[in-house]
Amino acid sequence: MLRNVKLEEAQDILLSLTAPLPGETVPLLQALGRVAARDLYADQSLPPCPQAVVDGYAVCAGVNSCGGGGYVVKERLSPGKTATSPLSSGQAAYVATGCALPAGTTAVVPHEIARLSGERVVFTEEVLQGDNIREPGEDFQAGSLLVSRGTRLSPGLTSVLAAFGKNNVTVFRRPKVAVLSLGGGVVSYHNIPEPGQLRDSNGPLIAALALEDGGQVTNVEVSGGESAACLKEHLENLMQQADLVITTGGAASGDDDQATYMLKNIGAYLLFWGIKIKPGSHSGAAIVNNKIIIALSGNPAACAAGYHLLAGPVLRALQELPPYPKVLSATCTNSFHKEGGPRRFLQGYAVCDDKGWSVTILPGQKSSMLQALTKSNALIDLPAGSPPVEKDQEVSIILLYS
Repeated sequence: MLRNVKLEEAQDILLSLTAPLPGETVPLLQALGRVAARDLYADQSLPPCPQAVVDGYAVCAGVNSCGGGGYVVKERLSPGKTATSPLSSGQAAYVATGCALPAGTTAVVPHEIARLSGERVVFTEEVLQGDNIREPGEDFQAGSLLVSRGTRLSPGLTSVLAAFGKNNVTVFRRPKVAVLSLGGGVVSYHNIPEPGQLRDSNGPLIAALALEDGGQVTNVEVSGGESAACLKEHLENLMQQADLVITTGGAASGDDDQATYMLKNIGAYLLFWGIKIKPGSHSGAAIVNNKIIIALSGNPAACAAGYHLLAGPVLRALQELPPYPKVLSATCTNSFHKEGGPRRFLQGYAVCDDKGWSVTILPGQKSSMLQALTKSNALIDLPAGSPPVEKDQEVSIILLYS
């Protein structure tokens, strides 16, 4: 087991042991937010044939519009109907937007500039060849790539796949995540705590973060004051149901803490314990039966930072998504007076305007406090030994949510 490792070393260890989960096929409308497990291609062009861009008249003409006599209106095409025969020179057909155009169409003239006279139509403005025609393959050519493997499906991609009749989509299976909060003084958030007890807020926090990362949360549980034998059985049951187990709390006292004792008791191999960051230094990871267990600090801000830096990348990698959030440079709008010490991650609120990115250091930066988590959308990354942060200073941020 490695002790007190650098953050990047811990991340590399975890990702080296993480492979994408198998794919599964789901209905299109259940695939939103899921990650495509294979490339999807267009099996035809879109549109498949020339279409009208406006309501009006399809005409067969030369480069310019009609002369004085206008065009003979051969037929009227309603949406979904196709022409009975091609247009010849001097002929026209009324078409609705999106209609397949008759063969021979050289332009579509908007009805706003058309005037009917018996069976003929004349136009009040010039018509140029190719006007208001949507060409075949204008949107997508047959054989073109629609969705790449590893792409999260958005509403726009859902629309594209529907246009090509992709009723079912193969996506990576959602990672199953079990969360276990350790500590005899911690009770479920459902319960009313007795004197000396605290409601579990970390379990729901981790569950919510995992859901945002595409995870499927199977359990959010509290260990209470379980005996070693019961705790061992509890953890083994969670591991049977989940691809990733995340614990919080009980990780601060080294070899005697509840987390390491529990992991050793189930025969897990400890990958690392302790990271050179603040908050979240009391974090570690283990593996047993090819499943990873990540142990996070019990302090809320430290738990949140540990999730974003360790667990989040693993969850995304299980779905073949880029594991790490964007790292950006931002101007700090306020100051932070602490200096020195290990590499520090501050909770921040980042925005982007015409001057670029700026970030505000949120109040309530103690690792035991929840306050900053209510508005935080970024982690401000301060290198070890950094001097105090001054207003208008450039800092590096990890953008958690845009």
